[in-house]
Amino acid sequence: MIDSLKPRATSRRTLLRSGAIGGLAATLSGALPKAAARAAERTAAYTPGNRFFNAHHAPIGAYSTFTLGYPGASGGFGIEQKLPGTQSVFVGVLKDGVAHALPFFDAAAETGITAYAQSDVSRDFRASSDRFETADFSFTLFSPVRSVPDPNKPGLFSTLGHGPLTGLSTSGRHSIEDALLPAIFAELMVDNSKGSTAMTAAFAVSGGTAQQLGLGVPGVVFGADPVRTAIVTDDRDAVSFTAASMSAALSGGTGAGPVGGIAVTVPAGTRKTIRFALCFHHAGDVTTGRVTRYWYTRYYDDIRAVALAAAQTLRQRVASFAADDRLVDQSSLSANQKFLLAQAIRSYYGNTAFLYEGTSTPWWVVMEGQYQYMNTFDLTVDQLFFELGMNPWTVKNELDNFVSHYSYQSGTELVAGSATPTGPGGISFTHDMGQWPAFSADGSSNYERSNVFGTFSFMTGEQLTNWLLIAGVYSFQTGDLAWVERNASIFSQALTSLLNRDNGVASARDGIESYNSTKTGTGEEITTYDSVGAGLEEAVGNTYLAGKCFSAYVVLEGLLTVTGRPDLALQAAQQAQRIGTTLLQHVTSQGFITSNVYDGSSIAIIPVVEGLVYSYFAGRKDAVSANGPHGALIRALKRHLTTVLDTGLCITTDGGWKLDSQSDNTWLSKIFLNEFVGRQVLGLNIRASTNNADAASVQWLTNATSAKLAFSDQIIDGVAIGSEYYPRGVTAILWLQEPRA
Repeated sequence: MIDSLKPRATSRRTLLRSGAIGGLAATLSGALPKAAARAAERTAAYTPGNRFFNAHHAPIGAYSTFTLGYPGASGGFGIEQKLPGTQSVFVGVLKDGVAHALPFFDAAAETGITAYAQSDVSRDFRASSDRFETADFSFTLFSPVRSVPDPNKPGLFSTLGHGPLTGLSTSGRHSIEDALLPAIFAELMVDNSKGSTAMTAAFAVSGGTAQQLGLGVPGVVFGADPVRTAIVTDDRDAVSFTAASMSAALSGGTGAGPVGGIAVTVPAGTRKTIRFALCFHHAGDVTTGRVTRYWYTRYYDDIRAVALAAAQTLRQRVASFAADDRLVDQSSLSANQKFLLAQAIRSYYGNTAFLYEGTSTPWWVVMEGQYQYMNTFDLTVDQLFFELGMNPWTVKNELDNFVSHYSYQSGTELVAGSATPTGPGGISFTHDMGQWPAFSADGSSNYERSNVFGTFSFMTGEQLTNWLLIAGVYSFQTGDLAWVERNASIFSQALTSLLNRDNGVASARDGIESYNSTKTGTGEEITTYDSVGAGLEEAVGNTYLAGKCFSAYVVLEGLLTVTGRPDLALQAAQQAQRIGTTLLQHVTSQGFITSNVYDGSSIAIIPVVEGLVYSYFAGRKDAVSANGPHGALIRALKRHLTTVLDTGLCITTDGGWKLDSQSDNTWLSKIFLNEFVGRQVLGLNIRASTNNADAASVQWLTNATSAKLAFSDQIIDGVAIGSEYYPRGVTAILWLQEPRA
């Protein structure tokens, strides 16, 4: 047995910095705790009713996770996985000759262990900590919610930090080596204070090819070079073991096998706390097409180096994560909102890979969940707000890498579905940078294909707006004038491209994308909502895309003004006005703006309002004000959203939000984003509707079918059906920008 940019300022720099320093700063200070309020108290729990759901427990930038929370062998260690693993995880005790464990193992294979009844297990799930508790012990996993210093300026913890979206992390400052340590942590607190015999407590994983770590501290390692995981503790009373099965280990049969873990004896009448580090490492080259390695390998050569670093000052490391919970805990969000944000943050980090090319060129990459597309641009534009809050340098890195490697030139098809004749076009950007582990060739993506309709076609128009929207918000929020000036020519090129996709003839322009990209061949250009429904799929004439174009022109007006191109800035401003005029001509008798201005449809869609969020955070609150220069449009959009919600056109039978009135396919990340637009940008009193939507979203994520998949974005009829293990739900970070209730 185991023993043990608003372009109105007096100067270019003032233009970028003045509003960023003020503006929503007061909102942020209201949403996040000040130093005087930094008590290590735990606020009310926000674990949902169905508490057995998988969640990522992931280090930052390591594309790794320890997934846990769904019954059975449904998670465990994962490096570069697109879905949860199938490892058994054993957290339990041997008491009076009977072994009990949390229900996260294959019970059919481990007949010598009894799972605690689910009714006997409580859970306290938060942004950083995730605690399971039984009558015998509590087991808590800790993962980071913190900033990563700019690798080019590692001594700086906020590169610029002027805007309200910067500095969201409340965990204090960490060196880049520490922030990128590829490990998470766990704490097992065993209570044998009322026992009359000794108890054996153990934490183990059936991870494959388990071996002793051999570092002079108890630990086990799994896998084979170059990809390895490990469990280590600093508790000298603990014993590490490997075995063919956990049941065999508990019966004294240790030896070779896939199970590895750590055990400790807890004498009768005592309590015992043991802390672990769960470590990850992938050495050497990890991608093709563009050869890169993980940034953390610059500090940690192998799994043993990670384990040694993680085992140092384990108590302090575990304690530091209490601060990481504060971001969500001490907000004024509802319990449902807190859960959704916490679950989304975890899934985002589980999809991050911080890589370097050559000797030191950084690549911040976020995988698209189960699809594993790298830096999918229509996710980047929505993850923007979280990244700006945590580490603004990642946003600049993404923008620069798209310009340098994943931009291209495309004409426009003046005759739909035909490669000829073609009209003028211009610059745009790819849908993604490849699919893990293969970077695509420069100027191409893995996803986009010519001569197809619907999914997998090109998103030329939308990706062009995405780069501009990110650029505008980044510039205003950080005040990075040097970056703005460096990209002046891109702004001009982007304006030309946007104009040509409306119409090459100035007098014929209405602000709306009118032509397909020549990249589509005989196919048809699409939006990011490629699979939602008829009201959102096609790019040409789409009013959702028109909303993003509106903000792109608003942003461009500022960027072109800052870079000394007033004539071009005027063209951008005129295009924004044209979009408003066109959309106002397509308000239905019911009061909503139809989904497409060209195809005669009368489909109601929520995301017509979505693009306003970018003007709002790019310093142009005037552009989204009912009393501003586009007031008629904004008033129409307010009526639009009110109509589709109040009439039930875009409401599911259980109170959730439908993005397309004719489709039951809806995306959580976009619901979160559009909720914020409705409440904060448009100032609508829709809290009752959004509360219902949040409650439905929680149910959709935690029902028996969905709960295994951690955060899933795509929901059909209340069940996760795609976009699983997904990062984009961090749009919910916007909720922290709203005033306290």
